[in-house]
Amino acid sequence: MKKIWFLIISLFMLINVSSALAQSSQDEINDSSVQFEEWAKTLSEFVKDVRFNEKDVQNLISQWDDFNSFGEEQDTDEEEYIDFNSILNDSAYRSWAQSRGLDSETWLKKTMRIMAMIMRTQIAASKSESQFDMTAQLAEIEKMRAQVGEEMYLQMKQAMAAGAAAMQGIDNSYKHLPVPTDSEKILLIKYNDQLMNLE
Repeated sequence: MKKIWFLIISLFMLINVSSALAQSSQDEINDSSVQFEEWAKTLSEFVKDVRFNEKDVQNLISQWDDFNSFGEEQDTDEEEYIDFNSILNDSAYRSWAQSRGLDSETWLKKTMRIMAMIMRTQIAASKSESQFDMTAQLAEIEKMRAQVGEEMYLQMKQAMAAGAAAMQGIDNSYKHLPVPTDSEKILLIKYNDQLMNLE
């Protein structure tokens, strides 16, 4: 489950770190954006038939550490997207859910819906900030053109173009994430600190 946050952080690193962007190929950025967008579509489809209430949020918070231990046993160093069917077919997960009186499929869907809402909120907040930063950075680059020389100027412009591409990829993915209902919005605000502190 920690990979959710890793994926978001990785995408925003593409936007905000100009030096890294200069070294990243456009193809790599485009591939990452497409993969994340496809995963966002899969996530949205997976949670489309459930809604969560306050009891669900409280249950997620209380069960998180125990549930997350399943993912830690399977973690690798490679970037991977959460395979929902794989989790549902995991006998250890099903046994864990049953031992706590949980419906394994419904609980996972509601958990992922909550995570999707948090992801959507974080992307929305970061998109606005990143857009402002990129506009400011572009203006600074233009001012520095004569000082840094044409070659460095072009490299910096290339980095900005890569950042714009990454931002577009995130925006495309954002559009596919499920939108919270009014009651879900209230719960996300109420439990924001606790949900954001989940590790």
